[in-house]
Amino acid sequence: MRVLVFRIVSILVLLGLSTVDVVAHAEPEPRRPVLVTLPEPSGTESIGVVDLHLVDTARRDPYEPAVPRELMVSIWYPAADVAGAAARSWMSPALVDIYAHSLARIAPGTAGRLRLEPSHGHIGAPAATSRGARPIIVFSPGMGMPRELSTAHVEDLASHGFVVVTMSHTYEASATEFPGGRVERSVLPQAPGPGEVEAQGTLAMTTRVADTRFVLDRLADIAAGRNPDARRQPLPANLAEALDLSKIGMFGHSLGGATAAQAMHDDRRIAAAANLDGRLWGSVVTEGLDRPFLLISRERSGRAEVPSWQQFWATAPGPRLNFMLDNAQHMSFCDTALIAAPLVTAGLIPSAAASQAVGTIDPHRSLAVQRDYLRSFFDTTLGRHHDLARLPSSLLHPEMVLIP
Repeated sequence: MRVLVFRIVSILVLLGLSTVDVVAHAEPEPRRPVLVTLPEPSGTESIGVVDLHLVDTARRDPYEPAVPRELMVSIWYPAADVAGAAARSWMSPALVDIYAHSLARIAPGTAGRLRLEPSHGHIGAPAATSRGARPIIVFSPGMGMPRELSTAHVEDLASHGFVVVTMSHTYEASATEFPGGRVERSVLPQAPGPGEVEAQGTLAMTTRVADTRFVLDRLADIAAGRNPDARRQPLPANLAEALDLSKIGMFGHSLGGATAAQAMHDDRRIAAAANLDGRLWGSVVTEGLDRPFLLISRERSGRAEVPSWQQFWATAPGPRLNFMLDNAQHMSFCDTALIAAPLVTAGLIPSAAASQAVGTIDPHRSLAVQRDYLRSFFDTTLGRHHDLARLPSSLLHPEMVLIP
């Protein structure tokens, strides 16, 4: 556990997701902005999105006990019509500014130059219902990360007919933006002492699983015609009819992948889970899962090198698959890889630092492969297909190595 948390913190600092403010270096003379665009989703459906402010009045915030637990979530869904609906930002200007300034330690010229183009989701567009209710996939990001840093994965799943619900875990995420422009920053220490590491990881996991179960309850409210948004903003037309609560999956990156596994262990509503390069901990390690589970790991990080994976694999009675992505590193499994590449090209991040975090695999190729495997897994496990054993033979990308 201690090694895991220290490694996560060091990677977050390396790629600009430090959990505390950093002092920006002096800005050089303004130069051309570095524009980063999300790849096109590979599916055929238009995408709608709505951001919800949720308040759990039954739970005090474990990081800020004086207030109830607050979350920001986004629901991405197949849309019937996006005409006239504005595109949601990939990250808001406030979050981009926080992200860029936190890169000051290795890229002092990035602040003020990074520009992220909008996502492919359209705010408040009516949900598509011609094909009935859609399977739901919940997403949890890596430790210290906002939910927006896996937009490329999320919107692709929505373009293939899934409803995807993303969570920012407030006060752990580097920044969570609430309505009206309020931004809550992480309260975690940037360099926790030896006595703090275990407690920090345990608190994060416990909090995230509780967040997940709370969000599932709120989805049930929406399906029943109730509006859980704290502002009572109108929900997109037909959203309630688009939710199939009988088909729920979950995935996450890093600590989010561990969250997906433990949340599925604790909550029978989750039928399948996928973990993108996240070590496991909690009772799921020793008790396993009886439902389908997918693990995709980075290069040279097989089960023999990760004790929690090895122990889980030995005890889990349910169907499970493990792939390794060649030439990938830990941050290959989120949008950081897409953002790092243009910053390297612009000379703002040393290529060696970027390779250490995101590997040497082309980020667009890496994303395309990951999208295929995630979609095929959830297609198989959430009722569109039924034979998990067929999954490896149906996916022939040479970069993905099946670990028996």
